[in-house]
Amino acid sequence: MFGYEMNGSRFLKTGTTTVGLVIKDAVVFATDTRVTSGYFIAHKKGKKLFPLADHVAITIAGRVADAQNIIDTLRANINYYQIQWARRMEVVSVARLASNILFSNRYFPLIAQLIIGGVDSQGPHLYNLDPTGSMTEELMIATGSGSPVAYGIIESNYRPDLELEEGIRLAFKSVASAIRRDIGSGDSIDVAYITTTKPYTELTLEEKAPLYEEFLKISIR
Repeated sequence: MFGYEMNGSRFLKTGTTTVGLVIKDAVVFATDTRVTSGYFIAHKKGKKLFPLADHVAITIAGRVADAQNIIDTLRANINYYQIQWARRMEVVSVARLASNILFSNRYFPLIAQLIIGGVDSQGPHLYNLDPTGSMTEELMIATGSGSPVAYGIIESNYRPDLELEEGIRLAFKSVASAIRRDIGSGDSIDVAYITTTKPYTELTLEEKAPLYEEFLKISIR
């Protein structure tokens, strides 16, 4: 995935593409599934998109073990908060918690670039976090080695008032374009969304089949 990992005396550049969009009453996520180390493809079905709770999700790019550690910590704290206070944790609070985890490890950094997004009482939100804990709220985010290509597609077609189907198509198209042009991204695409009325939902293979045919010219039926 994206970042630099030490392997003996060499640094290996790794790759991925993850995308998040804030649209009308929802957030949409899309990621590729290729896991790389340099030019070595370690796995073709790596998971980079995870629910943290029904109303908030995360995408990961970077060192897998570091990202999984952050995910486990966030899930535990979200569950504790919901049990303690009998209400959902706000998305910004989840992002700040992740920021604090990253910042507290800045001298021995957790190599993870995160997108955290969801829907709470204030509406849909999306946050971008780097390995030092810097956090910004955005309407559209792309991370990883394929992000320049993904941004080119998103910025040409994005509107904050996109309907859910339009947002899903745009997120998928941006990752598909990165797969076609970035050697570090590839294999398949995971897509999920959260709306004001529906919890975290990941598209099935059957639901994605028309998108594969349209944007990657691949039939998976």
